[in-house]
Order: sequence, then structure tokens, then C-alpha cells
Amino acid sequence: MIQRIQSVYLLLAVAASYEMISLPLFKATLVSGNVTTFLATESLPTFAIAIVVGLLALVTIFLFKNRKLQMKLLLLGILLSAGLVALVVYMFNSFGKTPDVAKTSYSWGALLPIAMFSLFILAWSNIRKDEKLIKSLDRLR
Repeated sequence: MIQRIQSVYLLLAVAASYEMISLPLFKATLVSGNVTTFLATESLPTFAIAIVVGLLALVTIFLFKNRKLQMKLLLLGILLSAGLVALVVYMFNSFGKTPDVAKTSYSWGALLPIAMFSLFILAWSNIRKDEKLIKSLDRLR
């Protein structure tokens, strides 16, 4: 059911999840002057959660006939994406505290978990609106 706005939000969440894997999350300038980037593929928990969140969003798109299950899976996606944001911040802070790192900065990839979190919330609220509309129409019959 691609014509629904929540399906568009979920497709964007899938795209953000898979882009997060290829984009650098943060950059670090070492004491020696070299610049290194940190990708999500360099950490198994970050990589695994990004893949699970993307697959969860993809599966949720096709559950449009079962809105209650769809809403439960979206709540799980919201929790996982919030955990992913926390994990990225934790990794950024712990990576910056190593002695050979002089300066660290976030990259565009670090914004994608926040975007996934927001897109899951938008999809959940629109599915909730649809559920309320269906219940109100059932009352009128």
C-alpha cells in the first residue's frame, strides 16, 4: 500500500538505514595529522541494529492490513532507532577519549539514526490516525 504517507515514511527509513551503512558516522584527526573515518560496518552492534531497523521498516510496509501489528513493530523500530542514536553518541565519545585522537567531529551519517527515529514516529502517528478514522467509521454504521 504505497499510496499511504506512512509507507513513504517507512521507505525513507529503509533508505536512511542502508545509507547509514555506507556513510561515515564521524571523523577523527589523529595526533599524527591523519584523518580517519568511522563507518557503521566497523562496529558489529551498530551494523546489526542498522540492518535490523531497515528490515523492520521494510517488513512493516507490507503489514498494512494488520494495523495493530504494524503499530507494535513501529514502536519496536522507534526503540531500536533511539538505541542506535545512543550507541552512535556513546561510540563517538569513547572514540574521542583515546589518547591518539586529537579532534573528533560528527559526519552526515550520524544524522541518519535521528532521521530514522523521526520517520518511525511520523509513520506511527499516521497509522494511529488511520486506526481512529476506521473506528469512527465503524461507529457510524
